[in-house]
Amino acid sequence: MFRSMRFILAWLAVFGTALAQADPPARVGRLALVENEVNFRVDRSDAGGPASINWPISSGAEVDTERRGRAEIWIGATAFRLAGSSELRFPVVDDRQISAQLLRGTLTVSILEREQSDEVTVQTPEGRVSFAGPGRYRIDVQGDHSELTSQAGRASFDDGERRQLVEAGEKASFYGGGRMQIENYEGPDAFDRWVAARENAALAKAGPRHVSPAMTGYQDLDAYGDWQSQPDYGAVWYPRAVADDWAPYRFGRWVWIAPWGWTWVDRAPWGFAPFHYGRWVQVRGRWGWVPGSYVARPVYAPALVAWIGNPGWSVSFSFGSAPAVGWFPLAPREVYIPGFRASPTYVRQINVTHIHDVTIIDRAVRNGPPRAYAYRDQPRAVTVVPARNFREGRPITPRELGRHDQRELARAPQARAVPDSTWLPRPTHEERREVPGGRANEGRPSRDGAPLMRPPANERLPDGRRDDPQRMEMQQREAQQRQEMQRRDAEQQEARHRDQQRTEMQQREAQQKQEMQRRDAEQQEGRRRDQQRIEMQQREVQQKQEMQRRDAEQQEGRRRDQQRIEMQQREAQQKQEIQRREVEQQEGRRRDQERIEMQQREAQQKQEMQRRDAEQQEGRRRDQERIEMQQREAQQKQEIQRRDVEQQEGRRREQQRMEMQQREAQQRQEIQRRDAEQQEGRRRDQQRMEMQQREAQQKQEMQRQEAQQQEARRRDQQRMEAQQRETQQRQEQRPPESRGGNREGGERGPR
Repeated sequence: MFRSMRFILAWLAVFGTALAQADPPARVGRLALVENEVNFRVDRSDAGGPASINWPISSGAEVDTERRGRAEIWIGATAFRLAGSSELRFPVVDDRQISAQLLRGTLTVSILEREQSDEVTVQTPEGRVSFAGPGRYRIDVQGDHSELTSQAGRASFDDGERRQLVEAGEKASFYGGGRMQIENYEGPDAFDRWVAARENAALAKAGPRHVSPAMTGYQDLDAYGDWQSQPDYGAVWYPRAVADDWAPYRFGRWVWIAPWGWTWVDRAPWGFAPFHYGRWVQVRGRWGWVPGSYVARPVYAPALVAWIGNPGWSVSFSFGSAPAVGWFPLAPREVYIPGFRASPTYVRQINVTHIHDVTIIDRAVRNGPPRAYAYRDQPRAVTVVPARNFREGRPITPRELGRHDQRELARAPQARAVPDSTWLPRPTHEERREVPGGRANEGRPSRDGAPLMRPPANERLPDGRRDDPQRMEMQQREAQQRQEMQRRDAEQQEARHRDQQRTEMQQREAQQKQEMQRRDAEQQEGRRRDQQRIEMQQREVQQKQEMQRRDAEQQEGRRRDQQRIEMQQREAQQKQEIQRREVEQQEGRRRDQERIEMQQREAQQKQEMQRRDAEQQEGRRRDQERIEMQQREAQQKQEIQRRDVEQQEGRRREQQRMEMQQREAQQRQEIQRRDAEQQEGRRRDQQRMEMQQREAQQKQEMQRQEAQQQEARRRDQQRMEAQQRETQQRQEQRPPESRGGNREGGERGPR
């Protein structure tokens, strides 16, 4: 029994590995910045052409700059920045490694995450550069030697015979024949200052609180949009300053890139991560990007859309009727079905951020896409263009956009899959001259990863010179080193293969546990629903109106239970990710401690943001109308500037920055004015209260004086009454004679 189980597990591991090898890479790079003349090639056989931003960087890609050109490439949390007169090739970009080859010129590598430092290597004609941790490293390939400068962090140089460590602040020069020279870093030049400014700008932005740093393109999100929390979707990112008719996947172009096929290339400077990861949603008429649940290694997709049309579908445009193709963004909880060959595990991983129940994903893969989509019939979401423009990779302009109402879109045929060659044939070489990279990616690029050698003598060098005997000798020496380096690469690949098998086994066990938990939850939910059904039947006999009210309450309960289940699943996925990292990483304890500290900082940042949001909520409500008016004015200005930005990109950015500073200054002045008015009101209130207090004290003093006067009158009255009583008593106490004499005398008086 145990032997048979071992055989089954081994077969599953081998079969799963084979399927995983057939899947395309889950990680790609991005051409993030192009200055002046920069050329791009898909591989060595490509003729090349002008580079454009947001182009995916995969295995075999080459980027070269002219004398005044500069380029910036991001792969996850690692940036590759090229100076002028430089040429860089990427032999391998996949889930396990990022291998770069510097043919000539200057390259600076900035690594922001510790986990990615072990996966990045740079090959030069004199040897291979590897990195011990995050930092900034400059590599120069001169005529007869290579230079490695560690501006921050530690790196090592391996020429096949020995490995030399280069500490921070050191510059090492490596020549042929094992000669080496180490000296102190002399200081930055113009290119170093440009790199430092770009890196500081990236680090100054808010950290990746809602997405993984392994997601290529996340660095531009905070600079061009704002994050808000929604109860139904979690964190939602809203782009700033978009046109009224803007929609996801509308302003850019489609290109064919193997092995993924039709790939969207957006023209916005932030247009990479929101179009290759996550989903889009409309919240109160505004488009927002939902990254979904947090995963450490998100899976790249060429475009997360669904399609409209078929080979015979035609619609009307401003220039007449023509064959057309349409598409619209997928909403949260809608399954993305790739148009390229992929294993079920790959499809689950690419959808798991939004659909946590794998049975829903498997059902969609087996039965095809659903018949109903959230944005299928919405004109604000659907984009329709001529099929010829689509196939030739032309940028989409308002003239090519078809304007169709909801009824016309409802009658349009729903495509069951990504357009194939019978509907949209691959563009020919002549039709793709305007596409960066010239020729199409006809197949998977080479992943040999062999050490870089100088060009053969019969090939022209970039500057037009023929090779010399010294380069011939170095080429022979490097050819002798190739077998040893390939053997080491094979050993490393075997170790990674074993780690991958172990990780997949743990993932399957975790999935089985989740499946059991899910079934238990479904059984409990079924019992609860049966009980509710019985109660509902009893109540239906009595009152139908009461039943409807309780149905609404039950639906709310189900939604909350669903949210609770999703939260539990996300927590379980996070636990699985932590376990997988513990297995893959040899320095588990130290890295786990760093991860825990990062999570704690993120939690503190979230708490701080929530506190600030609560404090600013009242102010936002009062200023919402003014902000909306300013946003509409800014949108109009930006729309006018957008038409001019293709020629004067730098001026538009500076103008936007100045406008933002002016608005901030106006807001600060408005806040200061309100604070001054509030302080003046408080001062007047304080004076009024002091006046009232003085008047109250005066009234009390007058009342006290009146009370004293009354008390004095009462005492005088009592004194007079006492005197009268004493007088009467004295008169009564006199003898009768005296009283009679007085009477007689009184009587005689009148006589």
